[in-house]
Amino acid sequence: MLTWRTAVMVGVLALAFAVVAPSVRAYMDQQAMLESLRAEAETARTEVDDLEADVARWDDPAFLVAQARERLAYVFPGETPYRVIDPDSVTGPADGSPAAERSPDSLEDATWYDRLWGSVVEAGEGADAVAPAQAPVAVEPEEGEEPAAESGDEVTSEDGAGAGSDEADQLTDVDFGG
Repeated sequence: MLTWRTAVMVGVLALAFAVVAPSVRAYMDQQAMLESLRAEAETARTEVDDLEADVARWDDPAFLVAQARERLAYVFPGETPYRVIDPDSVTGPADGSPAAERSPDSLEDATWYDRLWGSVVEAGEGADAVAPAQAPVAVEPEEGEEPAAESGDEVTSEDGAGAGSDEADQLTDVDFGG
């Protein structure tokens, strides 16, 4: 059974818990905040060390010369400076340059594989290109064989489709899906 003494004791414990619980929660929150501030201070210390190392690097004469060359485009007397133009700002080859003469305007908006094939064709048409193979030699048919088709005759397959038909063209055209 519940006695008066037990009821008072439970009441005092509940009151003590109600008074102490917020203080314990505040203590735990402050400890977590303290840990995060310590981590932040360590990060800041590391950053300060890195910045101090950067400042100390400027005392090295080789680093100073490299930065003057890179940032300010300084050169030593007797050197010839060259400036490379940003490729994104260049719209095409300069007028009168060899690149402008060999760059056909028709391939500028072409797909990559059309430009590749155009360069292969252009390379094959050069002065030192390999000569095409000789024409095939006509062979006389033996007795009982049909004569071979002449170069001007149209060759037909077993299904009757000629070499100039759409079906034959579809088999030779390459589509890269572009």
